[in-house]
Amino acid sequence: MPQVIEFPPVGTGADVPPALRELVRVCKETRDGDAFRELRTRLREAKLWDAARPRSTLRFLGVGGKTITRSPFMVALAEAPDEAAYELLADRLFELNPVLAKAVLELVSQRAYGKDEVYKHLGSVAYRGLVPSRPDLELWLQLALTVGVFRLLGIALAPGSRFDRLARKAALVDTDEFIAEYQPDPEPEIPTFGGDDEAGAPVAAAASTDTAAVVAATATTSASPVPASLRHLAPSSGAAGRPSPRGRDRVTPVSRFAAGFSDELLEETTTRIATWWGEAKLPSQAHKPEDFGLDAEAWVEGADEVLYRVAVAAALAFRLDADHGDVIRAFKALDTAGVLADLYHGTVPAELPGGVDARALMLASLAARRCAEVPDLASSLEQKKTAAEAFAALDAALGRGLFRIELLWILRMLGALGVIRYDDLPDYTALPFRLVRDTLFRLGYVETPYAADPTGLAAAARATRRAGGAPDVVPDEVVAGFALAAGCAYDCTHRKACEYACRERLE
Repeated sequence: MPQVIEFPPVGTGADVPPALRELVRVCKETRDGDAFRELRTRLREAKLWDAARPRSTLRFLGVGGKTITRSPFMVALAEAPDEAAYELLADRLFELNPVLAKAVLELVSQRAYGKDEVYKHLGSVAYRGLVPSRPDLELWLQLALTVGVFRLLGIALAPGSRFDRLARKAALVDTDEFIAEYQPDPEPEIPTFGGDDEAGAPVAAAASTDTAAVVAATATTSASPVPASLRHLAPSSGAAGRPSPRGRDRVTPVSRFAAGFSDELLEETTTRIATWWGEAKLPSQAHKPEDFGLDAEAWVEGADEVLYRVAVAAALAFRLDADHGDVIRAFKALDTAGVLADLYHGTVPAELPGGVDARALMLASLAARRCAEVPDLASSLEQKKTAAEAFAALDAALGRGLFRIELLWILRMLGALGVIRYDDLPDYTALPFRLVRDTLFRLGYVETPYAADPTGLAAAARATRRAGGAPDVVPDEVVAGFALAAGCAYDCTHRKACEYACRERLE
């Protein structure tokens, strides 16, 4: 049996039951012999595919490889009625990590246990199994709560309707024997497809990027790949020698945040980060409208085409995995060759010069198709009264599996152009990358590092803005720069000496 410590991105609370229904739907729609791409597309549409950790869902389902052969679990789940499906899911949680399941079941059999208490136990010498990160334990507990293994008694875990069934299984597990004989299962195979798949390595360096530097930067954070647009902040990229965020202030007593992170405490953390950022003077590489030849006058003359061009720029900035300059060069190559204008007007480009990147062309084509479906999107944005309404409109038009965090980038660019003005616009222009969300979770700004839907993404963006401090900074750069310079990570090696209020210090 395995000791799996990563779990599918099912969200928290009310998000989990719909996520499990989607998981069952994926199992029903998948057939033996399907291509891996087909399964991946279904998982993406169901919001169960985490590009940073693609194997988490594949392990849970028990599949992989270029051609899919359904696992017995997938077959059984596809054929099971609702209640039986929950029993299968409960059994699956146990099978994936019997040591973890046994430990938590035994704790809760004694009395109601809080989640923090559970994680503290798993980090102690009393627990000998592999320890999941705090977010992954939260996912495991959310799954177990939803399928009835546990129930909430206040904020603590108590036995649920399926508790006794799994407890009987747990009683048969000899932990010492299991650990002595433990051998990890083979990792699910993820095929590569000539560069159009983001699931290969955690960070795929662009041609002009120093691969060794990227690897070193990625290693500073746990399970949080450094996006291309933030790699310039990593110590290995030349940011070394700048002042450290740690060892500067008085230590925040754990007693101040053991029961939660108050607004006063979060404001204090924001001030500390902002003070460090002002002294560090780390460079910003946030894109500006002029990088792509965009201006407010062009919006007046043809707002829909400007919005399309911003959407293309967003696709390149997030999907090419290229540095700041390469993104701009890819955009200008498309523009200079007349490809952008041709795609916008729905005509076939007369020729494709050698300087046009094939993947950039594909992304521009996807953006053109989606924008063509909503020809009045630009004017509708001008009529919205809040950034929240504009974000919802963009999600309805350009979301649907194409754009997610890019929507916030689009709003940022339109705000910089001055063509949209909303009082709440700053809350929808911060970019909550996974690295940023993990840091916000550890520092107490958010209750979960996951943003599985537009609501979660918007909440994470607001938290990023709050943590970033001053309105004249790029908040995602501030938070990411802080995390990289401080060496923040799950199971942080600095937690004994760190002065910041952080969940890692609670363990």
